[in-house]
Amino acid sequence: MPLHYFVYPSMNRHRVTALAAAGLLVLAGCSNDNQSPVKARDYGQIGGESGTELATDQVLHKGNGAEPQTLDPHRAQGVPAGNILRDLYEPLVMEAPDGELIAGAAESWVLSDDGRVYTFTLRSDGRWSNGDPVTAGDWAYSLRRGLDPATLSVYSGILYPIKNAAAINRGELPPEELGVRAIDDLTLEITLENPTPFFLGLLNHSMAYPVHPPSVVEHGERFARPGKLISNGAYVLKDWVVQSHIELARNEQYRENTATRINQVFYYAIENADAVFARYRADELDFTTTIPIRQLEFIKTSLPGDYVQSPYLGVYYYGLNTTKAPFKGQPGLRKALSMAIDREIITDKLSGAGELPAYGWVPAVQGYEQQQPEWATWTRAERHAEARRLYKEAGYNDANPLVLEILYNTSQDHKRLAIAISSMWKQVLGVETQLLNQE
Repeated sequence: MPLHYFVYPSMNRHRVTALAAAGLLVLAGCSNDNQSPVKARDYGQIGGESGTELATDQVLHKGNGAEPQTLDPHRAQGVPAGNILRDLYEPLVMEAPDGELIAGAAESWVLSDDGRVYTFTLRSDGRWSNGDPVTAGDWAYSLRRGLDPATLSVYSGILYPIKNAAAINRGELPPEELGVRAIDDLTLEITLENPTPFFLGLLNHSMAYPVHPPSVVEHGERFARPGKLISNGAYVLKDWVVQSHIELARNEQYRENTATRINQVFYYAIENADAVFARYRADELDFTTTIPIRQLEFIKTSLPGDYVQSPYLGVYYYGLNTTKAPFKGQPGLRKALSMAIDREIITDKLSGAGELPAYGWVPAVQGYEQQQPEWATWTRAERHAEARRLYKEAGYNDANPLVLEILYNTSQDHKRLAIAISSMWKQVLGVETQLLNQE
């Protein structure tokens, strides 16, 4: 059940953040004309403002939340891993700071008249961190690997628009049947099942990142560790101290290495928001998105030059196990629990970071009218009355209360939210709830 739509709060000590590669490129436009490939144009120098004096020691220290389980781009999950992977790998297509799709490892591409075949021309100066050229064959191998059921990719559905992707991921076809092929070393062809206007945006996801085939073959699951991981982005993996930090260093083979501003990046695995804030105030961190909600007003007032709030396309939700009792075959009970939650109290009183109440999975965005249930506009009293009716209809009452467990990951803010929701369920319906912390 969706609870609220995210915003992206962050603290940046310097506010002027030098990007890894200043010479970014942006698209001139879109085309499906085979004679008019989409080419990149100079995006200009992105980084320090005019006259900004850069620090002598170009090392960035970032609070990064939870410890990543892996840096294998096809198996990694979650935001902390994604933050690091974006520094290690360069996808075919990237996003500029303003959200515009820009050229990455591909310098141009064309789309067939029927909207189903993309032909990418790779950059001739693309290199792996060991000096090997990045070839179309590497990309074809990587896309097949991501969809191979043996890889156990959580986000394999990202690539389902590619021809035969879903069938391959289900084990019905071999990976070689995927709609990708290397025409030559610098030309990659991707065939889709159907025209997919948003396909280029999907290529910015880690599921579409390349891996170095010889390294995967030689090291197997261990290829994504320090000393073994070979990447094609602005940085290389230098060190990984579990439950402490991950260190990245400049990739000297990267095509834009001369424009890279920051020499080293340290990602610290700190989940406790109060601990992160303390280290930030002690000048031990330069940047973090892990902010203690209880300190938010103080931060806005006392550190206004550091605090930045940005839109974020994400939703905070609670998942119910609908494969087992009590939720299996009980849509009315699930609806009762959702209706008993006062989302406005959560966003206005509990979090207070500018989030919006969520009554559906997808927020209102350009070109999409938000869909939400009729009861979203009801009064609190009307919602609670209907929730109680559905709860009793499902067979529960004061004498026979529903007993639930709420599992939450390590964070005082997650705990506070779990306590608030369990309290709402108790007051409105009489539900008995146990809170269980999960790492």
